[in-house]
Amino acid sequence: MAFGFEDNKKDAMNLLIKVAEELGTEDMNQAGRVFRAVLQAIRDRLPVNDAIHFAAQLPIIWKGYYFDQYNPAKVPVKIDDNQEWIDFIRSKNAFAANNDFLSDSDVMECFQDVFKALRHCVSPEELQKVRLAMHEEAQELLEV
Repeated sequence: MAFGFEDNKKDAMNLLIKVAEELGTEDMNQAGRVFRAVLQAIRDRLPVNDAIHFAAQLPIIWKGYYFDQYNPAKVPVKIDDNQEWIDFIRSKNAFAANNDFLSDSDVMECFQDVFKALRHCVSPEELQKVRLAMHEEAQELLEV
């Protein structure tokens, strides 16, 4: 049985293209950084079991980025409002945050755009779990 590395690469790239389209950028590096930051922020808001079920639906290459530096003992991270959420997403993008997120509203728009792109690979049930794990202000921004 073949491992299908090329198929895995194709699946990951197709999702990244969807993310870039939602973000309105042709810069795949920026789209990848933003996608990784939002994925890891979502991951850390979810209880461990929900995080694993969510990840199971991602293309295998994105699972690697999703679980990179994951510490199940420190989740779910408590976030009470949009500013904390914005700061948390920025922290996941470390050195490029100031370039990828020019304003706080950019961070929230990127979060919404990534969530929309995830509809292409994640079930509505899992997206609803993500939505419900968010603080109330963020829940209002997300449609499943």
